[in-house]
Amino acid sequence: MSDTYTSHFDTYISVLRDAGCRITEQRQRICRYLAETDQHPTPYQVYSDLRSQYPDMNRATVYNTLNTLQSLGAIVEINFGANHTHYDTDPTPHVNLICLRCHAIEDCHEALPTDEILTKTGTACNFTPIAAKIDILGICARCRAQDA
Repeated sequence: MSDTYTSHFDTYISVLRDAGCRITEQRQRICRYLAETDQHPTPYQVYSDLRSQYPDMNRATVYNTLNTLQSLGAIVEINFGANHTHYDTDPTPHVNLICLRCHAIEDCHEALPTDEILTKTGTACNFTPIAAKIDILGICARCRAQDA
């Protein structure tokens, strides 16, 4: 088990517990799934993947848990059009590269100095930033290769 997995899993559980949610087996499974993935899953993907392993998984529990984690800042909602809501399980400041053709989402931590952007924004605007969400829309390398 990686340190990142443990850290994310512990954060999700702690956030839910602090919000007064019971830590049921289903919620633990959802948190484990989110901590293990390096993708940006849709709510349906989370439900479908968990349901294939755990037939007793409840769709409402998945959707409500995702909404709770998102509203508490543990995960970030990425929404770019009808029926294209995804969740980013890494709430630290980074850039999301979103392909408008295949809807792939990739994290890019190197592109922009996001910590510097937060600091400078706070100073320049007398504002205390807590998080940043930077989405760059475009066409990914796979889709561009298909055009060639």
